[in-house]
Amino acid sequence: MATPAKTEKPKDDKEKDEKPKAPPKPKAPSKPQLEKWVSSINALLSDPEGLKAFRAFLKESEVEDGELTRYIDFYEEVEGYKAEFKRLEESAKDIFETYLEDAAHQGIILQVGADKEVGTGGKSVEIGDKLEDEGLEGVLLFDEPQKKVKQKLADGQYINFCSHLKEKYKL
Repeated sequence: MATPAKTEKPKDDKEKDEKPKAPPKPKAPSKPQLEKWVSSINALLSDPEGLKAFRAFLKESEVEDGELTRYIDFYEEVEGYKAEFKRLEESAKDIFETYLEDAAHQGIILQVGADKEVGTGGKSVEIGDKLEDEGLEGVLLFDEPQKKVKQKLADGQYINFCSHLKEKYKL
């Protein structure tokens, strides 16, 4: 017994002519935004849209096997680390104020050990005091490498990027 042939529904003309849509083009930056970006590397790197535009420029002009875009990746990772570190620091302060500060004022001593410097042979050394003694107060782990990365970007492709923006957007 023959099986009936399946008939496909005819596609309307609109469906036939449809092509996959390309992602929308990013909108052009505003003049104040462009002026901010060309004013300093710090201003550029602090603006997510500026960072995205700089990354795209580096990818287009890169001849160093992705080295410069890796600098941008490093910069973004460090900024994320700093934000997370700050959030954790604030959380630790809240925990201390909620659970330990009142206990200390009431003469109750809770042994938590979180305020002791590792590697002091069991001596009671405050972490903050240790950092101050070594001149490291307020210094974060990646500050110096991040500063060098910013300088490398500023000394090289940032200047070319600014020239490109000025030419492209008639600044």
